[in-house]
Amino acid sequence: MRIVLPVVRFKLNKRRIPIGLLLLCLIFIAFHQLIARKNAAKETHRQRSKEVDAQLRDWHDYAAMSRDAERNGAGEQGQPAVLANMEYKEAVASSLSIYGFNALLSEQISLERALPDVRHLSCRAQTYHRHLPAASIILVHHNEHPSVVLRALHSLWNRTPHELLHEIIFVDDYSTQPPFGASLEQQLIVKFSTKLKILKLTAHFGLIRARIAGARMATGAVLVFLDAHVEAAYNWLPPLLQPIFENPRTSTSPIIDTINYNTFEYVRSSPTRGGFDWSFNYVQLPVLAEERMTLPAPHNNPVINGGLFAIEAKFFWHLGAYDEGLAVWGAEQFELSFKIWMCGGRILEVPCSRLGHLYRDGAFHIKYTNRTDDFISKNYKRVASVWLDEYQDALYAHIPKLVVIDAGDVSARRALREELKCKTFKWYLETIAPDLLQAYPPIEPPDYAFGALQSVVAPDLCLDSLQLSARQPIGDLRSCPPDLKHPYITQHWQLTFRRDLRQPNGNCLEVQSWAQDAPVWLWPCHHQGGNQFWYYDQQTQLLVQGETEVERMCLEANVTARRVSMNDCDFANLNMKWNFGFVNKTMMATFFKGLRTSE
Repeated sequence: MRIVLPVVRFKLNKRRIPIGLLLLCLIFIAFHQLIARKNAAKETHRQRSKEVDAQLRDWHDYAAMSRDAERNGAGEQGQPAVLANMEYKEAVASSLSIYGFNALLSEQISLERALPDVRHLSCRAQTYHRHLPAASIILVHHNEHPSVVLRALHSLWNRTPHELLHEIIFVDDYSTQPPFGASLEQQLIVKFSTKLKILKLTAHFGLIRARIAGARMATGAVLVFLDAHVEAAYNWLPPLLQPIFENPRTSTSPIIDTINYNTFEYVRSSPTRGGFDWSFNYVQLPVLAEERMTLPAPHNNPVINGGLFAIEAKFFWHLGAYDEGLAVWGAEQFELSFKIWMCGGRILEVPCSRLGHLYRDGAFHIKYTNRTDDFISKNYKRVASVWLDEYQDALYAHIPKLVVIDAGDVSARRALREELKCKTFKWYLETIAPDLLQAYPPIEPPDYAFGALQSVVAPDLCLDSLQLSARQPIGDLRSCPPDLKHPYITQHWQLTFRRDLRQPNGNCLEVQSWAQDAPVWLWPCHHQGGNQFWYYDQQTQLLVQGETEVERMCLEANVTARRVSMNDCDFANLNMKWNFGFVNKTMMATFFKGLRTSE
């Protein structure tokens, strides 16, 4: 069979051929231009990256870090040190009572000791601008022990790039026991050359006004205020200066690590945000979740932690510096922090910058002045009167005596606020510290339970703190009071809305070990759950510690030893059963609302 396929014929329109070719040419040209623009953009980006890289610098002093790595001796590498001769026991006790730290041991530790590098690993690869502003470092001291202050000076000298160190202003706030005689001051001037300037005040100014005096003397572009009992860690200054270089209305603060008062061990701290409660105590807030994802990048900080921060000099004076109506010390960090945020600036904590701070024994009371008047309350009233707006009533509710205290003339500070067109305190709370009102509400909800904790197996025994100071293990059982609801203060425990177990002095019970027979500790309340999370089970009468099921343990009484410890929860164990003086059943019914407790 023969199949014949039809012939398909096309009729071409000769007039359409040039238009089609023209369209193809236009498409080709457009595509070519698009590719050319992309290549040009890539080249521009490469050029800009090269320019940015050319402006950046690694500010580490690797030679000094290498030398430090070879150092050995007491306290070197931040390790705890001890005195070999126990005959010094009385002298150590004396130094603790005078200075609040082991001054005798401090004298045995090198002024130039090496510290551990506890920064996030990525900090070690960070680069910063080549032309950062130079800083004036201001240290105020009053009756400080010489070894501590000298160690601060030497660490700053050794670990600060000298290109960025404009000067160190060393302010002696009229020490009555001057640790620095003329010969020692002369030795310091020889060592530090013109970089060190000593300002000896002829009257006792107090910390706040002494800092202002040092700032007036400073001529660097940036002011860095530090306490006189610090030790600088590696490459501490460039990370503080970079955000100020980028935005001069920025104040920066480092992570403040702890130097142990008894052993001088250098202990790493974690990033936090500063805040306050309504008794004007400085508190620490956790880093917000979105900021934690970007660590160790700098993050917003609502309140500076007191004495360690950097700020551009012009901006400091633009804000009116510290309020000179504030006396000695107290509330100055609140006044400056509110002012920075509310008047157009910002505060950042910079995790890649670290300084160690010598914290004194918790039982030691610093005597910075011989004044007997309540200057701290007056400071609180001044700050509240100028900056807290309607929220000052919350402060007065927690500190009633402020209502009748005379804050002095605050008209100039109010006029400054008006002149700077500062925002409201409500804006500050809602925008800069959105979680503060949740953690520290002006009016606290009722406690879940309060009163004495009475052992069920031995009803005559109750948990007693014995008036011990914080940061030590406790757990004594003592005779119960006649009224379990309103017991002696050492036996008064509150299961608060924060779900911690605290005493009226602000210290909480916490657990630091999950081993059997683990001790309980008295520790400053951190209001973040975890090892300070407690729950009272009304049905089983167990006092449970631990936020999730996998970590829960229960408080157990050892009646014979009259002590308590933590062990795995056992409903049948009578030694784990407790009576609370008063249980708010309405509140307790909502205890786990909003919590995830089964992780």
